[in-house]
Amino acid sequence: MARCEIIRENDFINISGDFLYSDLFFLLANIHKAVEDRGFSDLTLNFKGCTSAYAQEMVVLCAQIIAKRQNGIYIHLNLPEDEQLQKLFQNANWANLIDPRRYEAAPNTFYSAGHIPATQYTSSNEQFTIVNKIVDNILGAIPDMKREDFSAFEWAINEITDNVLTHAQSSVGGVVALSLSSKKKKVNYVVADAGLGIATTLRSGEHKGISDVHGLQMAIREGVTRDRSIGQGNGLFGSYEISQACNGVFRIRSGHADLYLSSKRELKITSEKILYNGTMVAGEIDFSIPGLLADALKFGGQKSEVTYDFIDAKYSPNEEGKVLFVLRNEAVSFGSRPAGTPIRNKLRTLCDTHDCKKILVDLEGIPILSSSFADEAFGKLFKEIGPLEFMSKIEFINVMGTCKNLINKAIAQRMGTG
Repeated sequence: MARCEIIRENDFINISGDFLYSDLFFLLANIHKAVEDRGFSDLTLNFKGCTSAYAQEMVVLCAQIIAKRQNGIYIHLNLPEDEQLQKLFQNANWANLIDPRRYEAAPNTFYSAGHIPATQYTSSNEQFTIVNKIVDNILGAIPDMKREDFSAFEWAINEITDNVLTHAQSSVGGVVALSLSSKKKKVNYVVADAGLGIATTLRSGEHKGISDVHGLQMAIREGVTRDRSIGQGNGLFGSYEISQACNGVFRIRSGHADLYLSSKRELKITSEKILYNGTMVAGEIDFSIPGLLADALKFGGQKSEVTYDFIDAKYSPNEEGKVLFVLRNEAVSFGSRPAGTPIRNKLRTLCDTHDCKKILVDLEGIPILSSSFADEAFGKLFKEIGPLEFMSKIEFINVMGTCKNLINKAIAQRMGTG
């Protein structure tokens, strides 16, 4: 890896090499000095020589720069010269959030299975929308996912994003991003704000005089909150427990403190010299062990039962126990194999839902789909769950002739391969 170098010359900050977590706060300190000590209201971040960058660091940077822009400080961005990294800056939406005058928002096509680009939310309605987009994305990205694990994940991401609006008092709201790792069942998320910080909010309640380090120690304990009339204080505790149970990493940075849980379940909380004005929560969740996440979600020693989740809201069965699955609302295209994968994953999870007797796959308004899409979505599903369950659980409605033939052919070919 190439060592990162951050050099500031007046209002121009050059970032070269691999931009890592340890470099992030040095960059934020340089931005602060340029604005507060030197009085610059226009800065340039030059990433031309940058050789790698990651969501955890860039989401934090985006949140801080949005806050600066709200205060009249505009920061310009020079993209990396490396073409692949340049595309990442744009597709992950970092470029737009940092310098919206020069760079457009990430295209909708980047909202692929397992990837949600950095997205700002400032209200409960926006938070509700992005959380639904995240959980819907994961529902289509991870095959053979247990319903209770899905509910536990939805609870965690909802709690963490809501904390920004409920406690942080961040004038710019929060920024959230999510990605699926190469191991296919590990999800990485990061949420950052430019608010008061965890210890500061706790000090405003009944926990007077605590340090920033002590604030993070308390934040992952059950029931710790600044005001019980606002929240129960279980969001960070439950999210920490979920990551710990599946040997995933978990990190909180807030104020002068940093909390890090390694994949070996080693917890380290340190005092940091550089102040971070806000809070970042990042975690990794492994879905590969069925039931593990749900078992980790315990309050008062009792396993928590999520009684209503995204699946209930979007795919609620009718009086006959049938779920309507409108295909045109579930896929961005019907012409490729990758577009069919989330459809198969969603249908398989819905088949495992106990209160779902039958799924009505509605193809109304779809005149054609490709053979590869039909095979990936329906042929593979037929083979994975078996003929009896497929025929008892899946029913196609409003199917045009060409689509019907392609689906029949895909299933027949999968039958022929055993």
